[in-house]
Amino acid sequence: MCGDPVENGELIIDGGNIIEVAAQQGSDDADLDLSDYLLMPGFINAHSHISLTALENKLSPSDSFADWIRALISHNSALDSESRVQGIRSGAEAMKRSGVTALGDYVADPELLPVIGGLGFRSVLFLETIGFLPEKAQELCKNVEEILLRGNPSSICQLGLAPHAPYSVSPDLFRLIGQLAQQHHCPVSCHVAEIKEEGRFLVLGDDSLEELLKERSAWDPKWQPPYKSPMQYLSSLGVLDRLIAVHCNFVSDDLDLMAEKKVSATFCPQSSEWFGRTKLMPVRALLDRGITVALGTDSLASSNSLNFLDELRMADKLLPDVSRKEILTMATSGGAEALGLQCGTVTSGQKADLIGFRLPSSYSGPWWDVPFEPDRHEVDFYRVDGRYDAGLGAK
Repeated sequence: MCGDPVENGELIIDGGNIIEVAAQQGSDDADLDLSDYLLMPGFINAHSHISLTALENKLSPSDSFADWIRALISHNSALDSESRVQGIRSGAEAMKRSGVTALGDYVADPELLPVIGGLGFRSVLFLETIGFLPEKAQELCKNVEEILLRGNPSSICQLGLAPHAPYSVSPDLFRLIGQLAQQHHCPVSCHVAEIKEEGRFLVLGDDSLEELLKERSAWDPKWQPPYKSPMQYLSSLGVLDRLIAVHCNFVSDDLDLMAEKKVSATFCPQSSEWFGRTKLMPVRALLDRGITVALGTDSLASSNSLNFLDELRMADKLLPDVSRKEILTMATSGGAEALGLQCGTVTSGQKADLIGFRLPSSYSGPWWDVPFEPDRHEVDFYRVDGRYDAGLGAK
């Protein structure tokens, strides 16, 4: 994903790192013969909620986003710990078999950090924070900082911060999280401009989400709308710089601002299809402005699959003006750039996070079509940090 394909070459890895990509084989006793494979960087799932996997088939799309959130809260609160952990492991298996080697996941319950951090992905685990009442901002921020001070849950994981959305986080909490991110050098991710109600709430000051906040005992009666778009609002709070913005369905008027602030955007194709959305992230326009775009699965509370090959094919369907090469870039180096990970390309100095697709001897098509083939549901080779995953290797 960083130059022309190398045919009949040799890839040398050591200690989890790519040492060299040679243009030809240097010996006949290579450790592993993958001469009939397409070898490429592993996929990076830049946005997921893997702790919601056990909610598969329990929710349906709704015309009202607030009603979907109500149903999500109800079903999620009813999950027992065993079912949740089983779901997490099941979701991880689906992702791995479809080639995901790195993960950007929102973690709402800190007790799940060891579980998700131990799944074997190179990952950024974002501490999801919700709080619209300004008087709770200091306490919530203190709780988040305590988790940051405990350190990362594994050697290939790091922690990030995720203020949930502009309609669920107070201005004070946004500012405090931004300060924490600077102090601890953490990446920040946020759901931004996902729904039209969010824009009405911020730009027009109407009550499109007020009732939901009141039901959650989270409404601030002193709230004053900023009369700004979601991106402009976050910029005014000082938290837009290098933000990993998820969904971004209503950002067409803010593309220059996103480029200026080096915002990256994460598109979740299957989730967008599941909700039946007609207004989607303007991926073509973002790419044309040099804005980094990544791909994510979201969760099984708003999608039918965590299989990343399904995600690629849905992106191909929804983005007719984006090439398959560009989609694969979004799925690899785009995700790495967004999350700040040292992977996403097969080149010297990068981490050895690799996947492979075995090809029939008769294959003659372009390499970039291989992951999109409709009969492919899993990869044939899988390594994270240079190591095999149990049950996932060269077949």
